[in-house]
Amino acid sequence: MKKIYAVLGALLLTLLLVVGIYSLFSLNADVKKPELTFSGLLSGSYASGTRSYYAEAFPQSESLKKMNTSLNGFYKFSGFSGEDDVQLILNMNSQAADHGASLENPSTAASSSNGSDSSQSTEPTEPTQPETTESVAPSDGPEAGTVVENLGAALLVGTRAVEVPYADYDSISDYAGAVTNIATALGSDVNTYSIVVPNAAEFYTTEDYHTGSSSQIDMIDYCYDHMGSNVRTVDAYSALASHIDEYIYFRTDHHWTQLGAYYAYTAFCDAAGLHAQPLSSFETGQYDSFVGSMYNFLSDYPQSSILRENPDTLHYWRPYVETDTFYYEDATLSLKYEIGVISWVGDSVSNKYLCFLGGDHPVTIISTDVDGPVCMLLKESYGNAFAPWLTSHYSKIIAIDPREFNRDGKPSLDLKQFAQEQGVDDCIVLDYPMVLNSDSYIEWLNRLVQ
Repeated sequence: MKKIYAVLGALLLTLLLVVGIYSLFSLNADVKKPELTFSGLLSGSYASGTRSYYAEAFPQSESLKKMNTSLNGFYKFSGFSGEDDVQLILNMNSQAADHGASLENPSTAASSSNGSDSSQSTEPTEPTQPETTESVAPSDGPEAGTVVENLGAALLVGTRAVEVPYADYDSISDYAGAVTNIATALGSDVNTYSIVVPNAAEFYTTEDYHTGSSSQIDMIDYCYDHMGSNVRTVDAYSALASHIDEYIYFRTDHHWTQLGAYYAYTAFCDAAGLHAQPLSSFETGQYDSFVGSMYNFLSDYPQSSILRENPDTLHYWRPYVETDTFYYEDATLSLKYEIGVISWVGDSVSNKYLCFLGGDHPVTIISTDVDGPVCMLLKESYGNAFAPWLTSHYSKIIAIDPREFNRDGKPSLDLKQFAQEQGVDDCIVLDYPMVLNSDSYIEWLNRLVQ
């Protein structure tokens, strides 16, 4: 038997040696090898670039990737044997809390504000030109040394994939402190609201995945309990929990639907003393066959075909008031590009969630014909589906992505000064639990008022 193992081992080593030698002379010449520099060695970009180079240049790399995907079909990861429908559990190691997503060229998207119907557009409009000719320094990309955080797990259960957050109560306390710091900096003349919303894992998984260290209601309660008295907290959880039999979360994407955002909006109106407008006041449309971020995250595993074969439908509701919407590359507002509150998304764009504000931008400003106050919304991508509902109450909504400021390669923003310049009356900080536990995102929040 030992001789057989020795022969098999020798054959395997020989095969690996032959493949290795073959690859040295058969690398794809069209793939550019990264240049070795001292700064690249220090930052780690040379090592990551070299790995990417060999992954792309290695002969028959696509065939090998497909073979690997097939082999992964033999593995099913489950922390709890015998659970109904649970097929896959993977760690969520990502930099999602450090950056957002937007349409590749958002300025080409046809604005559906002013009552136009984005669902009837067949071609994008011509790109809008910046209002001034001043140049803006290009971004150098993510801050050097950005940490990849393990914020939770990706779970495939039935025809739904969800993010299951892991509670880090020290981080949650820091998040509460960051929101309190913002409220303190803005002062008593600005009403500061915190809206922490649960994701789909809280309502559509077995008990093991939304209790204990993954209980989102516990995370939200703890967070609110540690905020200062100058922050008005909003109970969006109860509003969503009472509508879980409706289409309030996507199955193939980590976001909520705009209907889910609507129920959080009604909870905000209750807290702010506003009258929530009924859904019947809005004209709606839809994008079919939406397969979102959770499918992309799990796409290397054959089990992800369940999501591809059961796509989502994205329903949107347009403001019934007159709107003009622009996004800006920095807080100077020197350059602006037109975008829609609900933007047209072509067939070539798979991420239909980008129809909300055209995705994530440093600053997006919605001006309306409403005779009302000014609202500032600090948010990650969950806030994009929420912002359109605010148009019924405010003369101006200023959406700010904290991830896009006060970092290497990013513009600066003094939030207190900016809010004063814009005449902000209300400030809403809206986030979901994955960033509630992210030290990186909390740092970006704090830097807005430091």
